[in-house]
Amino acid sequence: MTTNATMNETLEADVKEIYLGNLATVDCDLELPKIGKRGTSFSWSSNEILFISHNGEVTRPTFGVGNREVELTVTARLGNDVQQKTYVATVLEEVPETTIIQAENLKISLKEAEKHLPTVCAVLLDNGNYTTAEVEWLDMLDVTKEEQVLRGQVKKTGQTVLLKVVDSFAQPRLPEKRIESLSTQLTDDSSFKRASLNMLEHLRGLSLDQLLYSFREVAELSTEGAEPMTGWDAPECNLKGHTTGHYLSAIALAAYSTQEELFYKQVDYLISSLSECQNALERLGMSKGFLSAYSEEQFDLLEVYTTYPKIWAPYYTLDKIFQGCLDCYEFAESEQALEIAKKIGDWTYERLTKLSSKQLNQMWSIYIAGEFGGMISALMRLYHFTDERSYLEAALMFENDKLFIPMKDNFDTLDGVHANQHIPQIIGALDIYEETGDNRYLTIAQNFWEMVTQHHAYSIGGVGETEMFKAPDAIAHFLTTKSAESCASYNLLKLTKKLFDLSPQARYFDYYENVLHNHLLSATSHDCNGGTTYFMPTSPGSKKQFDTEENTCCHGTGLESLLRFQKDIFAFTADTAYVNLFYPSVVKWAEKETTLHQTISQNQIVLSWSGHSGFNLKIRIPEWATFEEITVNGMITSPAITTGYLQFELMEQEGEICITYQPKIRVIPANDDPTLVSIAYGKDILAIKSEAKEFISIQSGDLKDLIETKEGYQLKSHQLIPLYQINHEPYHLYVKINE
Repeated sequence: MTTNATMNETLEADVKEIYLGNLATVDCDLELPKIGKRGTSFSWSSNEILFISHNGEVTRPTFGVGNREVELTVTARLGNDVQQKTYVATVLEEVPETTIIQAENLKISLKEAEKHLPTVCAVLLDNGNYTTAEVEWLDMLDVTKEEQVLRGQVKKTGQTVLLKVVDSFAQPRLPEKRIESLSTQLTDDSSFKRASLNMLEHLRGLSLDQLLYSFREVAELSTEGAEPMTGWDAPECNLKGHTTGHYLSAIALAAYSTQEELFYKQVDYLISSLSECQNALERLGMSKGFLSAYSEEQFDLLEVYTTYPKIWAPYYTLDKIFQGCLDCYEFAESEQALEIAKKIGDWTYERLTKLSSKQLNQMWSIYIAGEFGGMISALMRLYHFTDERSYLEAALMFENDKLFIPMKDNFDTLDGVHANQHIPQIIGALDIYEETGDNRYLTIAQNFWEMVTQHHAYSIGGVGETEMFKAPDAIAHFLTTKSAESCASYNLLKLTKKLFDLSPQARYFDYYENVLHNHLLSATSHDCNGGTTYFMPTSPGSKKQFDTEENTCCHGTGLESLLRFQKDIFAFTADTAYVNLFYPSVVKWAEKETTLHQTISQNQIVLSWSGHSGFNLKIRIPEWATFEEITVNGMITSPAITTGYLQFELMEQEGEICITYQPKIRVIPANDDPTLVSIAYGKDILAIKSEAKEFISIQSGDLKDLIETKEGYQLKSHQLIPLYQINHEPYHLYVKINE
């Protein structure tokens, strides 16, 4: 006979395993389960049947009404036991109707045209924004002509588009050797170190067999008695397996930075287990080299243009596993991980070579289902490690005309585009440039970065609202609870660092530091639970929500972010060390047999070195500080400044540079409403704790009276504290400023 306690546990287990998909961005009907695996019955009710019915049918609000939050309550019954749970779903408003008023002409090289003619062009809409539209070409390419103009038309409207084809652009030239990052340890006390230590402790305690559950299940191997994953990694979810990939990256980076034996053992166990799964999947009849937490069916469905949520970004999930293996090879020296990655690369090449460029472009432009994450980067990394040309060819098959064509010509077509679906593609463009020297890809990346950081970023550097880019310079209109997705910031930091590596300029790390310090550190739970915010709320009186069970995409990137980015505090060329971020830290520069040690205290940055003599040191001049006095071994000096860096030529074997600085008070306005601002002191963007749902007003003249206190900063009647110090309390990131 079943006891009451057992019945309750059974009911609770069924409720815990309810999977509804991504409720943060609902744009299609929901499948509301009626019964749990253990026999629990579910009935559902909606508090806003206008937008979501009791059966899960979704009606999106008309454009201009705004998104709507709907509470869905499940009543779970098993025998005499009853339990209720409420979920909050955000239903996205409809996309506005627009009219194309102008099509933009195109220009490409003959070499590009021979591969395939552009499938889209940039078009100007009646709302003043740009987007892309499909093109059909009326003329045939003549490969014998060095220069020609082809006529085409926009499919929707018939408007004329001209394509100028020229013999060639600049010949490819490989860029100079990229800048190197080295394993860096955080020292003393800092917000960065506290968050990093919490994450390391969380990583030590996760169940490896649980992370392997779905991989082993689909490979028909023993799950070793482990519990299944939950949320976006649940057995019912089409994104399952992505967190395991992020965890691979996280423990590889943890091994790299700490040299702790436990993390190397975790790498070995997970990699050897995934290798077993990869081999077992082949024995079951799946294609050689395939590895996933589900079968190849999602990939089959994508090739016939199946949309989300029927499938959910199969190449995105594969990328996380792929990148995790490559990180285990690069940072934890696992040769077996490279072998797994090579098999994934071979599988990808074999699959994609069977498809036409037209089919590939259509796949990659499908919202969410066609999201392929960092597959370009993963394949280019594999090409870099192995010099196997098929991986380069596979990477080029992921090119997306809908993104690359307007970015090359500097048209901002990002309005309504899924942010994190496209940022990794731009990182991939830079990877291609680094390995081939094709300058077109560098132009794409530079144009994209300028657009995003100057016209689409909140004060904390994060981008997107409900995962989507909005129109350029439209920040104040989108201060909501669903702003600044953490995944997007994670990828923007990777992009920014790669641009810096190619052209070391302080402005890149001005942006990088802001995002790391004020978004990703702020997005990290203060508790040792691996929690990360999916979105960083920017609306008045909102609260952070830390994902610990849903295993969203941002929970995955959050596992590795702090460990990945601490190695970027310093950067190195053959004869120059860069100090880019200001956290207490130490790094060993083996090539120069030199140790660099950075300490921060009482408005002083102290950089000491010991070891080999004769190297250049460059220290970034941050936009948030005024450098007042600079000494080298106690002697006041005025060093040269290049591209935003103090430059020192150090000839002694040891010494110390001391910089006394004064933090600046900064006002960061929303670019579409200068009266809505964030306030910053030094590198900290500040917030006011308050439940009020209306913007707090501050007199601009009061800012000069901002004073630092033990609790934070005081501004007349308002206390402000750094955003990263807020955990669960309601806050205001933007305030109304009055002259």
